[in-house]
Amino acid sequence: MVEICWLGQGGFLVAAKKKRILIDPYISDCVFKKQNLARLHPFPVKLEELSPDLLLITHDHMDHFDPEGIPELLAAYPDCRCAASPRAAEHFRRLGVKEENLTECRIGEYFETSSFRITAVPAFHSDPAACGFLIEVEKKRIVITGDTLFDEGLFVPELNNADLLLICINGKLGNMNDSEALEYVKRTMPRCALPMHIGLFAENTADPQPFTDGCRKLNINSFALTPGKWFNL
Repeated sequence: MVEICWLGQGGFLVAAKKKRILIDPYISDCVFKKQNLARLHPFPVKLEELSPDLLLITHDHMDHFDPEGIPELLAAYPDCRCAASPRAAEHFRRLGVKEENLTECRIGEYFETSSFRITAVPAFHSDPAACGFLIEVEKKRIVITGDTLFDEGLFVPELNNADLLLICINGKLGNMNDSEALEYVKRTMPRCALPMHIGLFAENTADPQPFTDGCRKLNINSFALTPGKWFNL
């Protein structure tokens, strides 16, 4: 069984085979301190409940690589491995993460853990080193876009017909909007497609319903996620 919990914005926990991947957790309120964007809800899981085996980061922006929250996380879980796009990997190095505990993820390359196979896939964002990920576990294929604009370069054949697509829809600050996200769904036809990167900042959100309704018209399962609530894939 594969279990998934949305942590808000682009953050997720993926649990399978008694292992957990933590993706892009925005834990603190550092964006408010730097850009005056206040959280609409707190981080939905207590730090001591996360228990990650792998911390996976798509790019080096504060709401994905939390410069306050990630050091706390690494202190709480010193055995947690880290994997990230190149600029985010450099950030991990500045925090003192050792090379033997760090995987730098480049587009088209993959690495394997005892439970997961993870491939870095294209993304087009203001961090030019940004990527998305294809996560394979328990014969399931999960695609997380990370932050990205709509671009023809997103369409990699290996990403078609995924079991789950987690896709940004907010349409601001370098991300595709809901109609573009729906076009991506039409062209890749996942079994389930869920909208993300919404609901955390009033200045940078979108209504998920047009996207979820559009997916259902394509006979693709879709629903609005609730932060902190687990679901089974």
